[in-house]
Order: sequence, then C-alpha cells, then structure tokens
Amino acid sequence: MNALLQLAPLFGLYIALITTASAQQTTPRQDQGPSPSQTPATQSAIEEWGDDFDSDKLDEAKWEPYTFEGGGGGKVEVKDKQLKMRGAGGSRSGVRSKREFHGERFYVEAALGKVGIRTPQPGEEAFPPGFAIVSVLFDGNTINRIEWLLRSDGIFEAWQCVDGRMIRVDNGKLATKEKTPKLGIARRGDKVYFMLNREVGLETTIRGVSSNFKVMLYGFGSSENNWDSIAVQTLKQ
Repeated sequence: MNALLQLAPLFGLYIALITTASAQQTTPRQDQGPSPSQTPATQSAIEEWGDDFDSDKLDEAKWEPYTFEGGGGGKVEVKDKQLKMRGAGGSRSGVRSKREFHGERFYVEAALGKVGIRTPQPGEEAFPPGFAIVSVLFDGNTINRIEWLLRSDGIFEAWQCVDGRMIRVDNGKLATKEKTPKLGIARRGDKVYFMLNREVGLETTIRGVSSNFKVMLYGFGSSENNWDSIAVQTLKQ
C-alpha cells in the first residue's frame, strides 16, 4: 500500500534523481530504485551531510536558530535523540543549516518523529492542526524556497515561493497514516519532487532559482514538531 493516500507515487527512487546515471535517462522507470548493486563510481558521485540528533544539545557547528516571520524564541532542544521545537504565536521559527549546499540536483530527507496541534490564535476555534515543515532555502533566505509540510491531521501541503510570492502546488488531497514519515524534497534541474518515504507523490516545476541552498526545519506558530534525523545528498563538484 502506498504511503501517500489519494495520489499514487510516480516512481520509488531517490538517489537516481541526482546521480549522473539518471541524467542519461529521459523517462523514469517504475522499477527504478535504490539498489545494493550500485557501482562505486555512482556511490562516490554523491556527497552527504546530515544529523541524527543523537547528542545532548543542538550541534552549533551544523545549525543556527532562524526566524523569518513573527517573534523569535520558542523552544529548541535536542533530547531523547530528537530535535524538539515549539514556537509561539504566528511565528515561523526553527533551525537553519549553517552549511550552504550547491547543486541543481539534490535530495533532502527529514525523518519526522511527531507533529502536534497548535494553540488557537485569535479567531480560531478549538485546537487547529499543527505543522512540521522541511524547507529548502535558495541562497539561504526565504525569498525563493520550497516547503513540504505535514499537518497533525495527516494532511500534506506543498508550497513554492518565487521572488517572495507563495504558490501552493498540491491539490489538497495528499494525506498519510504513516507513523514514521520521512519527508523528502528532490530537485533535478527545473523539476522538483515532493516525496514520502522515498516515493514521489507530487512533481512540479520551478525556474530561475539559485543552485545554492540551505535547509530549514520548523513549525508554524506553537506547533510541536520533533525530528529524528535529516540528510542532504548532492552531486560532488
């Protein structure tokens, strides 16, 4: 059964999206996927970066607090081998990678441990859904970015921001019941793939953005969002 409900995956692959070998293929194959028989040349073409959050505090060599809407602050801690965050009010606050990556082919995967409901804001009734968001920030800022988020009610949202203009690119019908979701964003040239557990659920096009990027993990407002790990794969330059 597909991890994503309502929409079948296009193909179950992730490394092949960014390797040199995939550049020689014009049509994705249904049977493609990560293979233990990958050649050393293919494996060596990939540069990897990541964090398993297995320390007792945030790795300050890898991460920095980052807020781009509302007030900063909130809770950011590493505990029980998870990155645990909760913001405040209408803020968009979390952590951003200090490292800037480079490439028009990449794969970002964040394993989500938990996403909780939010505290109601003025005008909202009951407890609205919370958000856990993995974002790719081109040139390290929010003017041009891609966002793939899972709400606490199991609904996905996919967004792209170009020159400061936000565009929702999903149809509002993507959902999951996965208990251990891994949210993935892959880029191959102008194509962007939104992925769950290494299956593509949505494809879109983005043009005119930089090949330099940073990654960010955060939740909107008071959303409780806990992360087990994050990994970034790019082609070696």
